Order: sequence, then C-alpha cells, then structure tokens
Amino acid sequence: MNFKSLLLTCSFALSVSFSLAQRVSVYPTMLHYNANIGQSSVQTLTMTNMSDKKQAFKLSLGDWERDSVGNHRYFSAATTSRSCAEWIKPETDFVEIEPGQAKTVRIALNVPPTPEAVKEAKWAMLFVENAMEQVGSGNNGKGVNTTVMEVYRIGIHIYQTPPQVNQDAARAISLKADPAKKGTYHFTMANTGNTMLDCKLRLEMTDMENGKVINLPTVEFPVFPDAKRTVDFTLPAEVPRGKYSFIALLDYSESMPLEAIEAIIDIK
Repeated sequence: MNFKSLLLTCSFALSVSFSLAQRVSVYPTMLHYNANIGQSSVQTLTMTNMSDKKQAFKLSLGDWERDSVGNHRYFSAATTSRSCAEWIKPETDFVEIEPGQAKTVRIALNVPPTPEAVKEAKWAMLFVENAMEQVGSGNNGKGVNTTVMEVYRIGIHIYQTPPQVNQDAARAISLKADPAKKGTYHFTMANTGNTMLDCKLRLEMTDMENGKVINLPTVEFPVFPDAKRTVDFTLPAEVPRGKYSFIALLDYSESMPLEAIEAIIDIK
C-alpha cells in the first residue's frame, strides 16, 4: 500500500461521515452477487451530486479483509485469496455529475468458466474517489506557493456468493473476563460455514440469588467465512453486586438454532 492509499484509508470514515457526505450520495453501499460458473451479473450504483458545483469521480477496485476485532485492512486489487476484484467491470472508471444531478453506473461481475471459481464466497471493494480538487493555496514565506488538495473516498462492499455456497454455520468459542479491565468481557466466535454471516449477539445476566434478568444491548456484526470474531463489551456500572449466570446468545441465521455459551461471574 503506497503513502497516498494509506492516507485515504486513514481518512475513510471521516470522509464518508462529513465532507463527502455533503458532496455526493452513493447508493447502495453494498453490492451482492449470486452468479454461477461462467455467468455475468449486473447491478447498478447511483451517484448523486449534492453540491452546487460540478463533481468528477474516479472508480477503482481493491481488496480488503476484516480482522478478528472488526477493523478493515485494505490491499491492492486481486492480491488476496478470496478476491473477486478481477471479475468486476464498471462500465466506466470516470464519472462527471452536474450539480443536483444523479448518474447510474452499471457494475458487472463476470465469473470465470471454471469450477474453482464457484467453490467459495469471494469479495472486493469498489472505491468512489473524487478527482483531486484545489481548495486553498498559500505562501510558505519563501516565495513558493503551496496547494492544498482534498481527497474523499467511499468504499462500496462487493460480495459474490455462488448459489451452491449456502451453508450457514457458526460456533461460540468463549466468554471471558478481561484480566486487565474490570467489567470488560470478550465473546469469541467462529464462522464455520461457507457464507458471510450477519450476526446478532444477545447478552443476558441472571442473578443467581433472586432470578432477576438483566438484558444488555444487542451487538450486531458481520463475519467472513473461515474467520473468527471477538466482540468486546463492558457491563453497566449500575449492575448490582452478586453472582450471575452470564449467557451469550449468537443469532446468525434464520434457519439455524442459536449458539449459546455461559459463564458464571461474581460482581463485587
């Protein structure tokens, strides 16, 4: 990853939530394909210029992974084992949009005619990046003018799941207290199927003396196939002292039973 890409990645969340959100709307933010061997599938991306000036945007592809705590890691296109970046073909890689106008871009996915291409789910990232724009200039005191450039980038998640890749499966691994942070716990699970899972984690505490149940906020998170995920959470400060049965319930598929794991905790 070069220095420019690193800067773009570091400013990704801020760009989406602030500056770029004021300039362009991109919908949808995820493209899901279910193409089979040798098939082509097309979806559309709608870009709306919300500013009062003509805007130009570049489209490019990259790879990405999600680590065990949910952070995104970015790579060059077609360099990771699960990449489908080489299969993605936007109808154009440069879009100009007049103020208040919208344009639709067709995004095609072409699956190679080989059995290996449909043995597993794959993914990539489509980046929408504004063309470099001068926003200010100044003199550095030595008679040389400098130019400040703003760069904004939105990442569109692309998922390709062949029809025969349809096994939802997960396993709850552990529910443990953090030895260094009082009141903090770690829930770890593994995606043991071959599809991406959108998980919901429900946490229930039952006072073992009086049976009172305390429900903690539900946590939602995605997990790639063959990946593990650790979710951290902190108990509310107002939880009364006592011994509790602490249960983590993992809901990951409508067609599969919940995964559950229990721990006994003593709050003093």
